[in-house]
Amino acid sequence: MVYPCSFDAVSLRLESACTMLNLKRLELSGFKSFARSTTLEFPTSVAGVVGPNGSGKSNISEGVRWVLGEQSMKSLRGKRGEDLIWSGSNIIPRMGKASVTLVFDNKDRKIPVDFEEVSIMRKIFRDGVNEYYLNDSQVRLKDIVELMARMGLGDIKHNMIGQGEVDRILMSATPRERRELVEEAIGLKVYHIKKAEAERKLNASGENLKNVESLIRELTPHIKFLKEQAKKAESRQIYIEELKTLERYYFKKGFEDIEEAFRRIEAEKTPHEQRIKGLEAEIREVFEKIRGLEGKSRDSEEVREIRGRIAELEGGERTISRDLGRIEGRIEAEKAKPKTVTRIIDLSYVKNAMLRFINLVREAEDDHETDSLKKKVKILREHLEKFLTDMEKGSIEEEASANHEIEGLAKTEKELQEQMKQVATLLKEAKEALYGKEKDYRLLQEELRTLDRIIREKEEEKTTVRETLNRVLFEEEKIKLKYEELEKEFQMLGLSRDILKEPLDMSVSYESEQDIRRKIERLRVRLEEVGGIDDSVIVEYHETEARYAFLQKELEDTRNAILSLEELIATLDKTLKENFEEGFSRIKEEFHNYFRVIFGGGRAMLKMVEYGRRKAPEDSEALEELGEEEEELEEGIDIEVDLPKKRIKNLSMLSGGERALTSIAFLFAIVAVNPPPFLFLDETDAALDEANSKRYAEILKELSKKTQLIVVTHNRETMRVAGILYGVTMGNDGVSKLLSLRLEEAEAYTNR
Repeated sequence: MVYPCSFDAVSLRLESACTMLNLKRLELSGFKSFARSTTLEFPTSVAGVVGPNGSGKSNISEGVRWVLGEQSMKSLRGKRGEDLIWSGSNIIPRMGKASVTLVFDNKDRKIPVDFEEVSIMRKIFRDGVNEYYLNDSQVRLKDIVELMARMGLGDIKHNMIGQGEVDRILMSATPRERRELVEEAIGLKVYHIKKAEAERKLNASGENLKNVESLIRELTPHIKFLKEQAKKAESRQIYIEELKTLERYYFKKGFEDIEEAFRRIEAEKTPHEQRIKGLEAEIREVFEKIRGLEGKSRDSEEVREIRGRIAELEGGERTISRDLGRIEGRIEAEKAKPKTVTRIIDLSYVKNAMLRFINLVREAEDDHETDSLKKKVKILREHLEKFLTDMEKGSIEEEASANHEIEGLAKTEKELQEQMKQVATLLKEAKEALYGKEKDYRLLQEELRTLDRIIREKEEEKTTVRETLNRVLFEEEKIKLKYEELEKEFQMLGLSRDILKEPLDMSVSYESEQDIRRKIERLRVRLEEVGGIDDSVIVEYHETEARYAFLQKELEDTRNAILSLEELIATLDKTLKENFEEGFSRIKEEFHNYFRVIFGGGRAMLKMVEYGRRKAPEDSEALEELGEEEEELEEGIDIEVDLPKKRIKNLSMLSGGERALTSIAFLFAIVAVNPPPFLFLDETDAALDEANSKRYAEILKELSKKTQLIVVTHNRETMRVAGILYGVTMGNDGVSKLLSLRLEEAEAYTNR
């Protein structure tokens, strides 16, 4: 995760934005001894709280401490959360919850909340659940702590000085605790919060950086594998698209060419068929004329017999002529056919030769001598060469079946020609006989011969046209076979007829049909080499690539965030150092001044001292094995004082009153440099005598000009400083009650 660095540490300076905030009121309900809802108004700069011991005065300061986020039950004089809730008495039953509310005037918007009045409330229930509210909106403890830090109120709560804490700050506090007190008072708590948050984010960013780098290392080989698979899939898709394009062109062009060939064949075939039909009609017409002429003959029985004989001979002649035409056509067709040669092999000769070869090989297998084996191999080679020579000389006979067919047809043709000659001779003799008998009959016969010649010419033409038509029909059969082969291949590939409907891009220059066919085969081989790749691999590759890019971006952002956080921490360290040095110098000066005022002279000094703090490094186990410890030196604050007319070597030599006054001088110096929104003093003047009490009261007057004071006291001098006094009493029911006195009433009360 990338952590944005929106905190501008350089813009935050030493001066508190919440100086002289006006605390308007404090509301307690069910908190400890305040069973009933109780409100303390703070209309003046100094408010006093007085009352007998055990009446519940300290519960007020603990309520303020608790609402500001205090988590230590020991500091609140309790063991469990429910100890803060009214536990009940013989008159008033116990309550299920307790709440404390602080209300601030924020008309000048010094609190970074857009409300004229800001209320901070904390609730606790019997089950130990705590709730925090800011202007009646529930928030987190973290939000309250951060807001308090911005208001100048931190975890140490230097503005809440209770009984015994004055002496603790002076005598019991370590240099580090005093430094933390000073830092919080100066207003550096918000810097420490931001620094701790930045360090937490830096550590989290470091862990996130390791995780992202680990994920990237894991993804790198996987994405490399997926990329190779995706490339194969892409190349496979390219091959598929190219194959589809070529197949579409191949089959579409093939079917179109076949259709065009069919149209061409049909165009060639039709006129020949029509011509044959026309010739047959013309021949029938000539036959009709012949029959008409034969019907006109009125000769004698002999003439009729001659004529009948002539007609019979002519019919035979025509039959022979047609047969001759068919024979000639068949001869031409047979000559056009490719010759097939049949080889006849003498199996007994081949069998005997093979047996000799086998015996020679067996002898060679049993022979282990190289020279003898070479001789036998040579003999085997000579036998094989002789076998081939014998085969070429006559052991194989060739027979040309096509020549036999042509010879048979030629013989038949010759016989028909002989018959034709015989018929012609007989016809000639019959016609000559008829011619000798009747002149008119000869003229008729002449005409009949003319018609016969016409018939023969027509028959010859018909035979020629038939042969041409047969060649066209043969071409048509070849085209049909090509169509069947193309259709079978198309169906075997399982292609859709829709591809034949798609138009071809004729602007592209395509290769020949054979080249396209070879290219299609090569593409199919490539597809087989690539193999089948699941489409989910491509999806996974793109998803993994997107995740890899996201992780790379996350890695870059995390590194930038780490650099930004490191710069921020360095800036915060610099700001903390500069502001601390400036604030410490001013507090040091104010401490000396307050000390001189309180003690009427003398000298007080704050100084920085170094102390060791144990540090657990990454190799702490190794250091432990060596019995060594690593310490990082830090600076803390120590106090030195020099009382007038008295030689003091250390703080332990001070009396109780002197320690109290010194601690008060130190606390007031802190408050004077960076006044908190309010200062709560719980019987800090208890150990002062009358003279010192007057000095204490004078200091409170001056201090009230810088911050709002709430003082719990029994001291009359302190009471005179307060503008309003709240008296706390407790009745038989164990409930704390408030009585308030204005300044005039308080003066009259203190003068008794």
